[in-house]
Amino acid sequence: MTYVITPPREYFDRGAERLRERGITFESVRNVDPLDDGTIVAQQVVRGERAAVRSALEETGPTVVDYHVTDAAGATVLQLHYRPSDLTRELLTIHQRHAVVLEYPLEYTGARNRSLRVSEIGRGDALRRVIEETRAIVDVEIERLVDYEPSAQRLVADLTDRQREVLRVAVEEGYYEEPRRVTYGDVAARLECSAGTVGQHLRRIEARLMPTLVDGDRPRSEIDRERDRPPTGPSR
Repeated sequence: MTYVITPPREYFDRGAERLRERGITFESVRNVDPLDDGTIVAQQVVRGERAAVRSALEETGPTVVDYHVTDAAGATVLQLHYRPSDLTRELLTIHQRHAVVLEYPLEYTGARNRSLRVSEIGRGDALRRVIEETRAIVDVEIERLVDYEPSAQRLVADLTDRQREVLRVAVEEGYYEEPRRVTYGDVAARLECSAGTVGQHLRRIEARLMPTLVDGDRPRSEIDRERDRPPTGPSR
């Protein structure tokens, strides 16, 4: 399901207005990670001068815990650790409560990019509850509805948060394009880890996903049993 949400005051977090006042445009959200202490770590793509981004963030006071600005593939990427507004916190809580999976990136859209296009995977009843509760706090416009595919959700759910992040970055950077545009090292630079770690993650991801993609409609339990079965040697 894909829908667009528009906050009642034209912003999800007041601190974002500081950046807009400096000419910064929000383009997409690559990842959002709520932490146990109530803060959030989010990775966003913005358009504007890096100096203006830093200057605006320095003026937000205690809302921003930490930040890091980098350039990647022609885009300015903002890694932001911050204290979210009540609105943002409630929106995230709704998704967590109903166990739906957000499909990144989330795209800013609408007038002055103040709305956010959201795509989710989940069961029909869960998605309906998400929409009902979300509509109680923001405007919602549904753009697309598709049938729920358990196998599609399972493909994502079987991966750890870190594996999903590694896979997302690898795809964004062009690792799976033909011809391949980047190496493990290029992906590792985005993730701030070693090339060996990226290779290990991608091999595990591929080992997990490929049986499902190749075997199509076969039950996942059957595929798992075959994968976990110990190899047999020649009989004596």
